[in-house]
Amino acid sequence: MTPDNQIKLLLKTLSQGVFEKEHIIAMALLSAIAGESIFLLGPPGTAKSLVARRLKLAFKDGVAFEYLMSRFSTPDEIFGPVSISLLKNEDRYERVVDGFLPTSTIVFLDEIWKASPSIQNSLLTAINERIFQNGRSTISLPMKALIAASNELPAEDEGLEALWDRFLVRMVLNCIQSEATFYKMVRQQYFSTPEVDEDCQITEEQYHVWQMEIGKVDIPDEICAVLTAIRKGFKKETKKEEINEMDYYISDRRWKKCVHLMQASAFLNGRKHIDMTDLPILMHCLWNKAETIPTVIDVVGKSLTAHIDNKLAKLEKDIEQALKKAYEPEKKEQNTRNVPETFSLTHFFYYTLRNYKDGKCLFYKVDYNHVSVDKATDGIIYRDEEKRAWMIHAIYTGTLFDYKVKNQAMVKKVKLQKCKGGIIIDGTPYGFERPLGSTNPSDSLFDSEDFPEPNITDSVMEIIDKTLRTQLNQLQELFAKSKNLFLSDNDLKVTKKYLTQCGKHIEEVYVKAQNAQKLL
Repeated sequence: MTPDNQIKLLLKTLSQGVFEKEHIIAMALLSAIAGESIFLLGPPGTAKSLVARRLKLAFKDGVAFEYLMSRFSTPDEIFGPVSISLLKNEDRYERVVDGFLPTSTIVFLDEIWKASPSIQNSLLTAINERIFQNGRSTISLPMKALIAASNELPAEDEGLEALWDRFLVRMVLNCIQSEATFYKMVRQQYFSTPEVDEDCQITEEQYHVWQMEIGKVDIPDEICAVLTAIRKGFKKETKKEEINEMDYYISDRRWKKCVHLMQASAFLNGRKHIDMTDLPILMHCLWNKAETIPTVIDVVGKSLTAHIDNKLAKLEKDIEQALKKAYEPEKKEQNTRNVPETFSLTHFFYYTLRNYKDGKCLFYKVDYNHVSVDKATDGIIYRDEEKRAWMIHAIYTGTLFDYKVKNQAMVKKVKLQKCKGGIIIDGTPYGFERPLGSTNPSDSLFDSEDFPEPNITDSVMEIIDKTLRTQLNQLQELFAKSKNLFLSDNDLKVTKKYLTQCGKHIEEVYVKAQNAQKLL
């Protein structure tokens, strides 16, 4: 049986009778096979201990150890009591470890942050090196995963940072959200432990073979590029005001373990290389505080299309520079306060924008002379039902915002910038309508040798059509067909949101290029 089929059957069995916790079990199994620890954050009664009991069933001859921590818990209760007979007869200080953490396959510690410093220190060694110092002897631990749980995060400045950093995977558990699923839960008459087929269980030998194979999984350059985008995203967040740099601190050790976790995900999904569908797993690994989770999701989500968005940003800049360059000769020849009336007038005082995305749109003629070509000017856009058009006004010294708006609804602020033959609104250029048969000397601006006709907009549209759209379509298809065993429906939904945003960005830049083409 291949690893991916084995894991698929295991997850199906382990999730029997469990409601809205299938993803938690999947991530716990992934963590165990990758040799990592997992932390579960959630209120009481959200099946945190059940996850540990089910996970034990995945391993042949698996043994589970559970304990509820308190401020008064002692190492004896976790690692076993000291052997009185050995201490008395042989003068040896050793613990009786059978039935305690040192002999268990899966360990579940509830209310982990209440552990005493002596327990914490021993746990650090157990998690890091999988060994336990029992008197003069060193025990190699069979522990595949330590699952810790609490309804709160570790308190700051209490020396818990080192232990908290050891939990690579951090999952948030909630009560059942779907009413239909809730009804199934309350109507469930029997709750029994599922029986796992021995052929599906992971043996000790198989576990070690998998560890070797996981280490061989390839890490492509495109994955490294995404990790760089995430790191840059976190660095950008730390520069914001009132942000604690440690909120987004990820150690080199943690990054290394994150990549290893993705290698395990790829291997257990039947692949020999990490692909983009493994990256959303990082949403559950890179947060340090509950309030940073939305930002971490945003940074990881945007990183999936960072290579496309970065290229689009460069193309937008190229368009803006071309428009600015095209306007420079006009600036030298004429005063921008006295623009000749070469555009069609509507209602005597307005220029009409060509191909405005939301329909008919009018720009107040007088305001055009107050809009700069070098920098953006504040403006407003609103819907005028009497004229059945969108109206745009510039806001400058001597004008009142309320005067411009009057009592119109749907008012929105915009940034305006002058360009040759039209106006740039929030970065998108639009040309003004001209009278039929009219010509403008500036229209042939690029006919001379000094200003050869540019092909920047053609180049932009070609890059979008032949490269960027293809790259996005490949990503969308990859996630649409994804059978990644460790991505939840919510993970896929979040990912789809960011892919859709990238698609909208592509279309916005394409429209800018089309409009700029008519102006250049």
